[in-house]
Amino acid sequence: MRKIVTEKLKPASAKKENIYLGITVIFLILTAFLLIKMRKPKVIEQKIESGQISSYTEFSSIEAGIYSDLINFVSEIKMKGNEEKLPTIKQLEDELIPPFTKDITWEERGRITWERIDREKATYYVGLCENVMTSGNFIVIVDNANRENIKILFIKTHLHKDEVEFAIDENFPGWQEIVPYTGENEKQKIEGKGDTE
Repeated sequence: MRKIVTEKLKPASAKKENIYLGITVIFLILTAFLLIKMRKPKVIEQKIESGQISSYTEFSSIEAGIYSDLINFVSEIKMKGNEEKLPTIKQLEDELIPPFTKDITWEERGRITWERIDREKATYYVGLCENVMTSGNFIVIVDNANRENIKILFIKTHLHKDEVEFAIDENFPGWQEIVPYTGENEKQKIEGKGDTE
């Protein structure tokens, strides 16, 4: 027959268990904190060079709205191709194409007056704002040889109507080419690719 040995065990101290539990919790919190710090999300920035401006970060809501309308206008020009004549400002107003239409929105956006200037190599749609505190001035440059090559420029300084002929030169001080924030930028941001800070 076997002899059964019995032992009396003292109950574990609650004090020791609480200390071990506290140390474990602190260790887990520190580990999580360090892992979060090491996994800092990458910040994707648009590449903006000298002579350019971002439509996403630099524009007021009014300027962004005007720029959006100009993008739609440029898309229509590109769809028409090189064969069709470019529309006049009067035609654009009659067809109610924003931002050329003189309506309530036009008044709220600074009453930009548009002028079309034809040159041998390019056609210019120049928009001058009465109040540059509301919005800056825009210029759409359409290459007459290749209508796929269209630029939209922006300047925040006040230009007088008499200065337009001189100011339509891209090299006129202050004009900045507008760089759009695209879906590709957003895709890179989500995937964690591209420029980082």
